[in-house]
Order: sequence, then C-alpha cells, then structure tokens
Amino acid sequence: MGRSASSAARDEQYVRTDWGIGEAGTRSGQARSQRVRTDWGIGEAGTRSRQSNGQAVRGQRSGQTVRGQREQSIDERRMREERVNQRELRERKRRARERRKRRQRLFFLSQALILFLMICLAVVVVSEIKSIKAGAGVSPAQKNIETNPAGGNQTANAPEDYMTDYASQCGVWEVAAPVKRETWEAVEKLNEYAAQSETIGAILEDTSRYPDEMLEALANNPEMTDFVAGYPAADGSVSEGLSEREKGEAHPLFLQWDPRWGYASYGDGSNIGLAGCGPTSLAMALYYLTKDETITPDKIAKYSMENGYYMSGTGTAWLLMEDMPARYGVAVDKPGISGDIMRAELDAGHVLICAMRAGDFTASGHFIVIYGYDENGFFVNDPNCVARSRESWSYERIGGQIKQLWSLGEA
Repeated sequence: MGRSASSAARDEQYVRTDWGIGEAGTRSGQARSQRVRTDWGIGEAGTRSRQSNGQAVRGQRSGQTVRGQREQSIDERRMREERVNQRELRERKRRARERRKRRQRLFFLSQALILFLMICLAVVVVSEIKSIKAGAGVSPAQKNIETNPAGGNQTANAPEDYMTDYASQCGVWEVAAPVKRETWEAVEKLNEYAAQSETIGAILEDTSRYPDEMLEALANNPEMTDFVAGYPAADGSVSEGLSEREKGEAHPLFLQWDPRWGYASYGDGSNIGLAGCGPTSLAMALYYLTKDETITPDKIAKYSMENGYYMSGTGTAWLLMEDMPARYGVAVDKPGISGDIMRAELDAGHVLICAMRAGDFTASGHFIVIYGYDENGFFVNDPNCVARSRESWSYERIGGQIKQLWSLGEA
C-alpha cells in the first residue's frame, strides 16, 4: 500500500534539511558553515579564536623569556661572586706567602748576623790571645823549667826577640790548616796574599821561575815568602850552622825552609824546604837531647839520602827515626798513643817525634816534634810553621792526627 501523506512530508523535510533546501536546511547549513569557519579560523569568530591563541602563546613565550633572563641574571651574579671570592682567596694566599717569605728572610738574616757577630768575637778573642802571647815574648819552652842533658835546671826568662833567628824574621800571618790545591788555585790564593805582601806580588809577576809544589806550599803557608822569593837565585848550597841564640835555647825551632839549609837537595828533585820535615824534626829532637851543634837538618837529610831512607814518591821513611838516633847515643821507643802516655814520656825527659796524618798540620803527611806540656796542652815545634809552633795543643785536638809516635831519650 502507498505511504501516507504525513510520512511523505517528513521524508521531504529530511531531504531538504540534509541538502540545505528550505528554511530548515538553510539554518542547518549555516550552523555547519559557522562551525567550519570557527574550526578553520575563517570569519570573525575564527579570527578572534586565532588572536586569542596567539596571545596565549606569546604570553607563554614572554613568561618563559623573563624567567630565563632572571635565571641567567642569577647565574651571572653567582659567577661574578664566585670570581670575586676566588680573587680574594688568591690574594689572601699570596699575602700569606709573602708574610712567610718575609719571616723566613728575617730569620735567615738574624741567623747570619748572629754568626757574623760570633765570628767577629772569635777573631777578636784570638787576636787578643796572640797579642798577649806576643807581648809575653817567651815561647812555651822558655816558660818551663827544663832539664838539659848535661844536668842542672835552665830557666829561660828571655827578652822578646829570644827566638830562632829565621823564625823571628818571619812576618806574622794567620796560617790556616793546609789544603790540597791545584797550581791555579794556589795562584788565586797568592793573589789574595799579594794585597798584604809586595814580595808575594813580585813572585806572581813570573810564576814560571818557581816549581808548582813551591807555589802550592806558599799558598798554604805565607811565612815561606822570603824563602820562595830567594829560590831563583839559590844554588842549593848550605851556609852556616846554628846561631848563638839557638844554642842558648832549650828547644829551638828549626824550620825546614830556613835559607841556611832549605835550598839543599832532598827527595825527588826537590829540596829540604819542601820535602825535609822528617830530617828537620829528627835534627831538632837529637839536638835537644845531645846539644851537639853539628846536628842540623842538612846533615840528617844527607844521611837519609845516602842510606836509602828517602822513599821516592812517599817521603822520608819512618825507619830513619828508629835507626839514626843510635849513632848519637840516643834510645828510641814506640810507646802507645794517648795523652797520659805522652805526658809520662815527657816527664821522663824524653822528646817525641810524631808522624801526622791530614789535619791541622798537613794535607798529606808530616813530621812534628813535641817537647813539653802544661795545663793548656802540648808544646809543638812544627818544622814547617812558626804560627803553629806558638800554640798549645790539647790531646783532644792533636791526638787523632798522630799516626805514629817515637819517644827519644838517653840510652
């Protein structure tokens, strides 16, 4: 059967609405168009929607920018503060280092000043002591009452110049402990001495005229100045014997470089002045005991060379100290080395000869004579040095330097 009229009318209305036909369709199309315009940003509503969205985005971006700038500003401020703190810390450390350095400099300067003052005080004390000794004008041997081999006692209250002739002519020098030097080093040292001695200055004008060993010896002991200066004109001969003053002394000092015998040949192309400490020491000891005026260093040196007691490259053999004294009726013993033993030997009237190792007297090897003692120490006659012969030597100072000891006395 056919549909009713009302049903057909509704269907037509639907069609009109779907296809935008009629009033209802027209309103429905407009609504859809409005929605489309709004969704796609078309028309007034779309425009307002887009503007609102853009403002929101811009506001969000502006807020993010402000926050970022604020955070960046805070970070920069923190970094500036950290840099300032670091600079301040570095400055404090720098100032602390400078304060430490100033304290260290002040400490070292104060120590140097104290050391300098102590050295000055020591120099003054030593100078005063030497002045007192020089003013006394009497050697240690002359201060004691000595027993001579002929019997009787001898007291030497002698005038100021009562000393070995040549020793009294030596200038007063501060003689330090010997050291080994090369020739050029010796010349440098002599240049220092030249400011005090015109003679040394003249020697330095032509050093080729002197053996290297002689220049080195002079650098260690400027007391030798006149002896070295006379070397070019010396012919190696021996002049006179002992002087009257030496004969009057109980223990005269014989110097190996005394011009009376110092230029005489001894050793390997050398002379008594440079290599004759052994014969000179033995000559002193034998003269003290025998008073034989013919006993001089040159006589002992000649006997040593002729009888093989000089050892090439080494020096005088120790055996000379044991063999030759018997020729003069003198007995020799080799006691132990100690302060008590040495004093006992001296108390018995003996004279001691010591072979020395490197130290205050020598840089290699040397002989010295010990002839007495007092509460200050032992009395030494060093054949190579006047200054050391004027000192008293405690056993604590000298004992460790003695290699061998001979005691000479009446047979």
